[in-house]
Amino acid sequence: MTRLRSALDGIAAEAPQVNLLDAAIAGHRRRRRATIALAAAATAAVVGLTSAAVALPWRWGAAPPVPQQTAVVPDLPGGNVGVLSHAYRTPCKRVAEPRGIDCDDVEWRVVTAAGKTYRVPQALVHTAGNHDAPVALSRDGHTFAYYSRQAQAHVVRDMVTGAEVTVPLPEEEIEVGSMLAVSDGGRYLVFDPREGTRYPGRLIDTRTGKRTTINGKYEPVTIKDGVVQWIRYIKTDLWFMPVAGGGKPVRFDGRFIAPSELAPDGRTVVAIDGEDVRAARPMLTVLDVKTGRTGRQVAVSGLPSNRGIVHPTRWHNATEVEVRYSGKGGWALYAVNVGTGKARLLKKYGEVASLTLPGEAAGVLP
Repeated sequence: MTRLRSALDGIAAEAPQVNLLDAAIAGHRRRRRATIALAAAATAAVVGLTSAAVALPWRWGAAPPVPQQTAVVPDLPGGNVGVLSHAYRTPCKRVAEPRGIDCDDVEWRVVTAAGKTYRVPQALVHTAGNHDAPVALSRDGHTFAYYSRQAQAHVVRDMVTGAEVTVPLPEEEIEVGSMLAVSDGGRYLVFDPREGTRYPGRLIDTRTGKRTTINGKYEPVTIKDGVVQWIRYIKTDLWFMPVAGGGKPVRFDGRFIAPSELAPDGRTVVAIDGEDVRAARPMLTVLDVKTGRTGRQVAVSGLPSNRGIVHPTRWHNATEVEVRYSGKGGWALYAVNVGTGKARLLKKYGEVASLTLPGEAAGVLP
């Protein structure tokens, strides 16, 4: 879903004239060249570069990220840090000589629910092969997962106790469009190494080391209450797989993208219908995961602009689903009433790069 969101975000400003579904699916299928191009363009927009600057080459260095504003933003300490609100990457810097965009000092940062920001220099930003390395937060914000080059492993950390467990993985297995998700409590880690169908995902039990291989046609959406939610695009299938294995994909008649997690009713999700992405304002569709039937459509109102893109995520309560909103002013989180479509603001994040929220199967967005 991350690559799909990335493609949608990149064309959000052109929503009235562009078939967003086709562009999103095309973005989902693109490989390394297009991925890097999208990232370059979106990052340039974040830091306010001109269109000419977007074409400037990346300058990746072999050295680890250079600390940024260390006097202002402290390093992530050990022990009890507190529940996390979100994570993000710092933007690349523009340099004059040699001409290009300097990304050597990009780093991951986390923000606690209390508003404290920390640098995470130990979290890998990009691999030696120039592939982005994602991080992930559990739904309750207690657990943080990232890749450590020093350990050559994913590190799963309890942010309240400070306890850590490592999941060994060669760095080169992090490929284009890699995704990561972690369960509450940190026992289960979902790793999707690369977009496409030839690279299977993995469900890893961090306690026992057991690894379950998943058909590469599926991408993770989230992991909740002992169930991993997967999606297969184009022929839209949703698969709710218990961590012990099993479950059966449900096929929907249509092309739906960006599904939410399972609703509190235990049988529905909301998603974006491919036929509605060009609507005058954002639309959500209710899907019945028990029968595969398409339910009612909900027109979203109350957003800053209808030219932005919404991405359903977690459920805020029994009647409201949380949606990311990407539009003028950057990222924000809204709660949308699935009965009335009314959106209310929960939090603003601004123009940060690669915003990662609790509970998402996260990849790296511009």
